[in-house]
Amino acid sequence: MTNILIRSAAALLLALTAFTAACSTTPPPRPSVEAEPEKHTYNNGSLWPGATKKNILFSDNKASRIGDIVTVHIIEKTTALNKSDTSDSSSLDNSISLDTGSVTPTEIKLGGGKKYTGRGSTGRSDQFSATVSCVVTEVLGNGNMLVEGQRRMAVNNEEQYILVRGMVRPDDIKYNNTVLSSQMADVDIQYTGGGGMDSGKAPGWLGKALNKVWPF
Repeated sequence: MTNILIRSAAALLLALTAFTAACSTTPPPRPSVEAEPEKHTYNNGSLWPGATKKNILFSDNKASRIGDIVTVHIIEKTTALNKSDTSDSSSLDNSISLDTGSVTPTEIKLGGGKKYTGRGSTGRSDQFSATVSCVVTEVLGNGNMLVEGQRRMAVNNEEQYILVRGMVRPDDIKYNNTVLSSQMADVDIQYTGGGGMDSGKAPGWLGKALNKVWPF
């Protein structure tokens, strides 16, 4: 009987360990961005090779075609502030005169009131900055480009992943082939990481398991 209890407890601990480990694992990075290859046009015998970035007189180095690279400067800052003031008050005054046979009647006064005042405020401020080189994955009919890129860093067993994707307007790309994340449309920025510091801040697997079943 004792062996059965020990085996059951060991199986339960292994199951809880596997469950919590699966929940706390850092998500793997997205696969590398693969730009769609452009269709090659065959030479028809003319000496003119066709219009490319390198032979157009007034061209620049800005990203404009599938496979080109554009640098995205991520500068995101959000600030939220919410305040609320509440007040409520009421009063009640009543008087009753009783004739007790004396010269002046007896007057009884009843009064009451309540007053409530409440104030509350919440605030939050977030700031994030980084630089990621993205690849043009699609060029829309109006000239806007869909870009996507990722950046992975590993320092002292600490891993960080930055993913960026969105729509860029050619006019917003600067002369040095950079664009701000605030100028992108439908931008999706993801920042994840994992390592010893994150593991140290997170509760252990036993603490997580107890928190899930603890009734208080």
